[in-house]
Amino acid sequence: MNIKKWFAIAVFALSFPVLTGCWDRLEIEDRGTILGLAIDPIEGEMGEGITGPYAKSDLKGYRLTAQVAIPGRIPLGPGEGSTGGGVQRPVWVVSTTGKTIDDAVNNLQQELADKLFLGHLRVIIVNQKLARSTGVDDIQDFFRRNAEIRRLAWMVISVGDASNAMAVAPKLERVPTLYLVGTMDHSVALGKLPNVYLGNFWATFSSKGREPVLPMIEVSGDKVESEGLAVFSGGRMVGILNPLETAAYMEIENQRRAGYGVAVPIPGDPKHSVIVKGSNRNAKIKMHMENGRPAFDVYCMIEANIEEKTGHKHVDDIIDSIGVETQDVLVKGQQELIAKMQNLHADVFGFGEYVRGRAPDYWVNQVGGSRVKWDEMFATTPVHVHVRVYMRRSGMSTH
Repeated sequence: MNIKKWFAIAVFALSFPVLTGCWDRLEIEDRGTILGLAIDPIEGEMGEGITGPYAKSDLKGYRLTAQVAIPGRIPLGPGEGSTGGGVQRPVWVVSTTGKTIDDAVNNLQQELADKLFLGHLRVIIVNQKLARSTGVDDIQDFFRRNAEIRRLAWMVISVGDASNAMAVAPKLERVPTLYLVGTMDHSVALGKLPNVYLGNFWATFSSKGREPVLPMIEVSGDKVESEGLAVFSGGRMVGILNPLETAAYMEIENQRRAGYGVAVPIPGDPKHSVIVKGSNRNAKIKMHMENGRPAFDVYCMIEANIEEKTGHKHVDDIIDSIGVETQDVLVKGQQELIAKMQNLHADVFGFGEYVRGRAPDYWVNQVGGSRVKWDEMFATTPVHVHVRVYMRRSGMSTH
């Protein structure tokens, strides 16, 4: 009995600390919840940073614009968040500066009474000028080291000032950040953008045989428009993929959902065209050695439908010919995209990862395990494109 008694006391004593799970709780009203951040470069001189005179980076400083959620004003459903005097803005836009990102965040904390909380940060917007001049290495380092940052957040590049996106007032959503995040998520679901969440970007950024891409946006009034993809090499932005180039990139990347249609000339009727849109895609990349160096074949199979046709020519008799014309258009688009990336020395397709995984001796002895060296070699690497299009449907009309 004494053994059972002491055993029960020991179990209770060991379990007691586990029951105090709320000892470090912090009420939501006491948090400064950041929903979105915009980062712009500072053109002029600025004073000493709050973290001390040794806070330095490649730039003179950063301007940080944050959307801070106002407790009690975030709408939970239709019609909520309004009063008799009209709709109250659910976020507070605050701007500050700093020598580094952490220095700017510390300055931001000085302006807020509540403790900053980045656990609900959904989007980070970086000015294109900043991405092109010094790159995103210093920027992403702060967020990557912070345990509160979600890997499912978005990092995007803005055509103009990133702070403009923090002040936008969309008609379909009362929280601007949520509207922007919804735009990105829906673009992925519709096949217009690849899945390049922050966690995916970091994984690619750390790889040795692949360069990352990030979505690009442009703010026009109260609208946020997708502008394609920003291409990076060596941590710096070096180019842009427009929507059609983004579609070709996603074809090579084996993104099964197709979001863009392509115009194809009607065989025998060059004055008119059809719009062909893929319904399903499947791509494979195969590597082989050619004259002692790696070469690649890209095989892409696409099931497609006719979305629109101009002119009077019936398509039921020439649907197979339309498929052949579509193949030629897509092959040309993919070849031009690959050539463009080779000119930029940016292997966004991950060919280097195939070399590193399937020819490790070549990777070590010839490439030296360096991403910079591989980007140089990628510029002259043979890449052969093979596209097969299967026309499945012509819509509700065969005319």
